[in-house]
Amino acid sequence: MNKRANPMAVKAALTYEVGEAAKALGKSNATIRNWIKDGLPVMSSKKPYLISGLEIRSYLRQKYQGQKTPLRDDELYCLSCRKGRQPLNLQVIPTPNTTKTLRLIGTCERCGAAASRIISRTKVQQFAQTFRFQKDGNS
Repeated sequence: MNKRANPMAVKAALTYEVGEAAKALGKSNATIRNWIKDGLPVMSSKKPYLISGLEIRSYLRQKYQGQKTPLRDDELYCLSCRKGRQPLNLQVIPTPNTTKTLRLIGTCERCGAAASRIISRTKVQQFAQTFRFQKDGNS
């Protein structure tokens, strides 16, 4: 089960009971009830409580937006520090991620752990001005 629920797994025009929302999002009933306590709006005029699909989508997007870590142009995300850090000597290894993206992999200058960042292939030249691209780990 993914940690993050996909907001697009629910239909915006439908309403869901707690169990239906949990099933659609791949979460437990308790998780949905915790989200309601956390601020997920419900239609509570009568039982069972109904939750708007649109409200679920906006709640999840807002919840996950706060968890994103913005990076400066000269930073990679360090998996150990859990922060944006410059790679050691600004050296990175570009590896294909998808047809439209590359993953820049480097070593955190602070702790020595793996650090990475996904960039668009259209921005390779921009990042090549900041980082020293290597062909492999030996260069």
